[in-house]
Amino acid sequence: MSLEAELQAYFTKKQHIETGINFPENFRELLAFANENYGDKTAVNFFEQKSIKGVGVQLTFAELHDSVYRLAHGLTLKGVKKGSHVAVMMTNRIEFPITWLALAVLGAVMVPINTSYTGEELDYIINDSDAEYIVTEDKFLTVFDDMTAMPASITAAQIIVASSLENPQDAVFQSWHDVCASGQADFIPDWPLHSTDLLNIQYTSGTTGFPKGCMQTQKYWILLGCVVESMMDYTINNILTDHSFFYMDPQWQLVMALHCGARLNVAGRLSASKFIERIKTYDIEMAWVPRPLLSQAASPEDVNLPLKKLFIGGASAENIVNLQQRFGIKVSNAYGMTEIGPGLIVPEEISDADVLGTCGLMAPFRQCKVVLENGEEAKRNEAGELWIKGDGIFNGYYNKPEANAESFVDGWFRTGDKFIQTEKGYFKIIGRFKDMIRRSSENISAMEVEHVLSLHPLIEQAAVVPIADDYRGEEVKAYILFRNEDKRLSPEQVIAHCQTRLAAFKIPRYIEFVTDFPYTPSKKIAKHKLVANNKNVTGNCWDSKQLN
Repeated sequence: MSLEAELQAYFTKKQHIETGINFPENFRELLAFANENYGDKTAVNFFEQKSIKGVGVQLTFAELHDSVYRLAHGLTLKGVKKGSHVAVMMTNRIEFPITWLALAVLGAVMVPINTSYTGEELDYIINDSDAEYIVTEDKFLTVFDDMTAMPASITAAQIIVASSLENPQDAVFQSWHDVCASGQADFIPDWPLHSTDLLNIQYTSGTTGFPKGCMQTQKYWILLGCVVESMMDYTINNILTDHSFFYMDPQWQLVMALHCGARLNVAGRLSASKFIERIKTYDIEMAWVPRPLLSQAASPEDVNLPLKKLFIGGASAENIVNLQQRFGIKVSNAYGMTEIGPGLIVPEEISDADVLGTCGLMAPFRQCKVVLENGEEAKRNEAGELWIKGDGIFNGYYNKPEANAESFVDGWFRTGDKFIQTEKGYFKIIGRFKDMIRRSSENISAMEVEHVLSLHPLIEQAAVVPIADDYRGEEVKAYILFRNEDKRLSPEQVIAHCQTRLAAFKIPRYIEFVTDFPYTPSKKIAKHKLVANNKNVTGNCWDSKQLN
């Protein structure tokens, strides 16, 4: 088939998905659909979660449906209602998706919190999101104790805690399991639920310091999960998710599983060394490629695995080819953001080798263009900023009117990423305009790390930059200028300063002390010159990994 015919086939499918499929309007409809069509099938398998019955916790679609409505009812008895903001800080355990879905059917709003956050970071997230309730695990209570700005409105009665086997429930707080048991499975909320109702305030690091809360609606999540499934011309029965549930991927994969009847197999944590074993053990057909897998030796048996679909982000053409040859299936690059969900995909219809190493074409419900600094649309192969708009993207940043004004132009969201559109129409990322580091699955604001470093009285100024890394994609490097060269810190002291204020994934791996910075005409640190002037950006500095 010619490239023209392949492109036509893809855009015909895209139009059909956008206009010819009736997706659920909201999460009540989604759960009812799953319960009716797949009731006795296993819906979720938390295969590493420990319980009094042993290792592994499973629920069928019918059991999941009843657990969700039982918890939803129990939450209403505690005062949670439509529009309530509920912060959720949990590891990968079955109580997390039940909580999210319960909030969804109520029309309440989840604020997922990274489990590595410090008390200082919780101070910001809890207050910025206007959280009214907290759902967490007993092992995180000490982190909440470290907060210095817990809202007075959040008392022990608004904190719901799930217990671990090692730490029995603290009677001071509400027990998650007691709240769930207090509800009825046949509970029916008597208020309307709309596709435009807010479901998540999902925090993401940007370019202006502390993370911003992306307002994501019920439609945002329905489209994100259901569209991925609709793109496939084959059935998916088993999905592996090994990222933490406070991230995007496990959440949209749960939506997809509910819509197509697949089993969502949830690992306790990501492990590249266990990836192949998990694929075999749980007959996984769809997964996200852990980046460290790219450097691991392949086995001749890999081609016989049950895999049908693998996703990866930002992979080179060489890596895509190697993965496809290794597993004998299509491997797709994809481009998405917390703000937009899916933006660009490499369709399976396209066999053209030139699409490899690009982000592909506009995903369903998305329009994309590359825009120059003057606001004009770029020509083919001309670099500019990627702008995206479409049905179901986020409603802006919570309580951040200035950031919203900067981020949107006539309905178009400015991604901050530098792209070109090739002669064949493929979109390819070539850099960033925003000052951000992408370490594994985490977006890290350089400004936030710089702010924390500058809080130390001996540090005059700091510049934080991304450093390419084969294992994590990018690592964090900090250049530090002291106020007085006679009063310096050791790298270990710098790290200790950061550890009380930043989650572990934000703490610099590399530290280099400088006696001066290059500056732009506007007196900002010229970070590009820092890196350009140092040909060995990791060899001439302190590396925390060398200590381990």
